[in-house]
Amino acid sequence: MSLQPLVQSAAWLSGALAMTALASSWPVVQPFALTNDVGFGNSVFVSGNHPDLGADNPLHAHKLRWTTGSIWTGQVAVAAGAQVQYRFIRRSTDPTVICNPSNSTVLTGDFPLTLPSPPPAPFAGKTILYHSTWPQAFILYRSGTHWISAAMAREGDGRSPGESLFRVSGIGTVGEELEFVPNDGAGQWDNPAGGVNYLTPLDVFFVQDKQVFNVRPPVTVSAPAIQTSTVNSTVPGIASRMVRVLLPRGYTQNTAKRYPVLYLHDGQNVFDPGGPYGSWSADATVARETGQGRMRECIVVGVDNSVNRILEYLPPTDAYGGSAGLGDKYRDYLLNNVRPYINTTYRTLTESSNTLTAGSSMGGLIALYLGRSSTNFGRIAILSPAFWTAPNYMAQVRAGAKGPGQVYLDMGTAETTGAWNDALAYYDTLLLQSYAPGADMRFVVGCGDQHNEAAWKKRLPGVLQFLLDPRDEAAPLALVEWPPRLEVAGFNAGESRLTLRFPSLFGVSYELQGSTDLLEWGTTTTTPVETLPWSWPLIDEPLRPSPGPTFWRLRCVVSP
Repeated sequence: MSLQPLVQSAAWLSGALAMTALASSWPVVQPFALTNDVGFGNSVFVSGNHPDLGADNPLHAHKLRWTTGSIWTGQVAVAAGAQVQYRFIRRSTDPTVICNPSNSTVLTGDFPLTLPSPPPAPFAGKTILYHSTWPQAFILYRSGTHWISAAMAREGDGRSPGESLFRVSGIGTVGEELEFVPNDGAGQWDNPAGGVNYLTPLDVFFVQDKQVFNVRPPVTVSAPAIQTSTVNSTVPGIASRMVRVLLPRGYTQNTAKRYPVLYLHDGQNVFDPGGPYGSWSADATVARETGQGRMRECIVVGVDNSVNRILEYLPPTDAYGGSAGLGDKYRDYLLNNVRPYINTTYRTLTESSNTLTAGSSMGGLIALYLGRSSTNFGRIAILSPAFWTAPNYMAQVRAGAKGPGQVYLDMGTAETTGAWNDALAYYDTLLLQSYAPGADMRFVVGCGDQHNEAAWKKRLPGVLQFLLDPRDEAAPLALVEWPPRLEVAGFNAGESRLTLRFPSLFGVSYELQGSTDLLEWGTTTTTPVETLPWSWPLIDEPLRPSPGPTFWRLRCVVSP
């Protein structure tokens, strides 16, 4: 468990403590261990002077897991290239004091740690394109505790008479988040809706009409829209129900684009105005997080519950009110009825890494069950889970292997002590199964949060930032602004071979094509889709016997 504040407007996230902010593009999983008997009710945490280890604030430290012999172990993702001083501390995990900064005792001195460096970035700093009617434009951005102003260069006309296209490059740090606000240098500021500053981890992006894009946006961008329909059930015992679908901005114009899909349970409470218990306001939150470049554009599906909600969200290994859970049948309804309807009606990405599910309370329990009992849901969010209703299933989870690719977990400190302890136990299970905070797992503590829609609404931005990190998809604008350049990395005259290299960006595959006359080109090598933020692949290319020179070029293929 880590307790760093979510990096976003305090107006939306007051009191929420998370294991990490928007993490580095290059997290390195680092193991930690300490042998120490800290007494019942206490745990060992690792803390350090780097933000990924809490920036020396005990509230932001990472909890380790107890093992036999009072050996505390765990692994945490830390930014590549970081030079860290870390230490171990003791903290009580009682929910009444977990958010108290004085709840901390230092157990060890400082230990040095240097993480391996990533390969050099393909460009220096951030690149921002910006449409504005101002005669001149500047970017004021944060660098540590300082604010720096950078002039933007006018590159040409904008979308209409009087509007210009501005550009600036080389500001901020590649791979890290950037807080900024455009201005005209004469007192006019272009803050996004809500009056906060822009904050995004993207490296190359476009700002237009108070929105951040990783592509060059169309002249006008359609607003998000909600559509509703009833999806019939073919699963015995599971009723047909309403499904509410939130389509992202630009869905109308971007007809070639396909989107990840997030399935939310208790669909009546997902979008405003919500039901009798309130709303998650997911439509407003998604619009804000997408618009500020903190989450991917996606399709959000709210699946209504039924009068049989508890049993439908309960795994079949357990019972409630004398009846066995129907979680397997509800899963079949989602997989056999709802998901096919969504995938055939809308432009979706269907891989498990692009199929997500989230819920709260019993909805959190069924999200866990879906992620572990099906290969379809690769990323899950479990908010304030009602694990107490499924002791048999949770025993299976603790004894099982690692599950979904990414897991978000949270719990409020004003919920029941039993629910809090269950969440901590599952956090330890995640560590046991080799999940790492900051990489494929995130745990958020809602300080003072109760078990209600208001708390889940407050913590929803962290869910979306983590499971739908905008860096988890290709950035077409980066290819346009910084096209890859082939370089000669080596030459073997004896074997008549040339070694070429180029910068490869996440989500892109490359075709190396050769020609001797610049008229006919043939593909000689195709690289796999890049899975790292960037790399510098090497390609050995035989020199062709010809009287003249040989030419090479790259063709980029962007993954959907």
